[in-house]
Amino acid sequence: MNCRSCTRRHFLKLSAAAAGVMGFPQVVFADNPKLPELTVNVTSRCIFPFVVVGHEEQKTFSNPYKKETSYAFSMNNDCSGVHKGVETVRLGKADIGTLHRPLTAEEQAAGIVETRLDSLAYSVIVNKNNPVNELTVEQVLKIFAGQIGNWKEVGGKDRNIIIYRQECGANYDDLIEQAIKKAGIAKNRERLKHAVMSVEITDNQFEKIADLEMAITMAPRFFLNDKSKVLKIGGIFPTRAVEKNGTYPFLANISLVSRAASSEAAQKYLAFMKSPHGRELIEKGLAMDWLQQGF
Repeated sequence: MNCRSCTRRHFLKLSAAAAGVMGFPQVVFADNPKLPELTVNVTSRCIFPFVVVGHEEQKTFSNPYKKETSYAFSMNNDCSGVHKGVETVRLGKADIGTLHRPLTAEEQAAGIVETRLDSLAYSVIVNKNNPVNELTVEQVLKIFAGQIGNWKEVGGKDRNIIIYRQECGANYDDLIEQAIKKAGIAKNRERLKHAVMSVEITDNQFEKIADLEMAITMAPRFFLNDKSKVLKIGGIFPTRAVEKNGTYPFLANISLVSRAASSEAAQKYLAFMKSPHGRELIEKGLAMDWLQQGF
């Protein structure tokens, strides 16, 4: 399946169709059997940019790595959650997995190793006509915990807040859940029953934000849409600069996980991703508008 020119949504549909009723994650290309091969497991529908740029031969990216090692990536379409990358590596079903959080002590004890590459900011996004332009960290956490249920409580209109999330879960679910827990904020579960709406993928979240002035969601910083707007959080916009300096409050790790005794092909892949040229590809991927430019 060649997806160099298809949109991300089309890619997801093709992946799901190819996986079929058997429920297997789709494996895309391992196109040179003469080279050492490995499988990279992608844990969410929001495909990591470094996986894409490291794998795809796109017009804007040269990719010398494919001359050394061929690899496929598998993408989970079974609502398996954002922890599947660690699980597949631990079970030997993948050589490398993607991860947005630190490893647990149990995972480390099982011989799983994290290779941290960077940080990714998660934007808080609302309708472009929403008069609210900035929230504090506490306000964000209370909104997603159901403690704040009306925009007038944070300087907006007298409208109930609707929270849109992905039905299979997303990396920001884990990020915001940990932040709420760390802040000691109790959830208003009764309110959340009515406030949280689930949609299929990130594209659908933006469609709902465009249609509904009372909607709010979170998405990776590199997803943009001209019918929505990104809020300042504690006076800070999510940008590449704040990902680098660590000042933005909602940052997730960009990491790869592997087994301590990994294959030569896996070691080459990890070394490439941390090399100067691998870093260059990651920077290009994180600078792209992924809603407009595919995937």
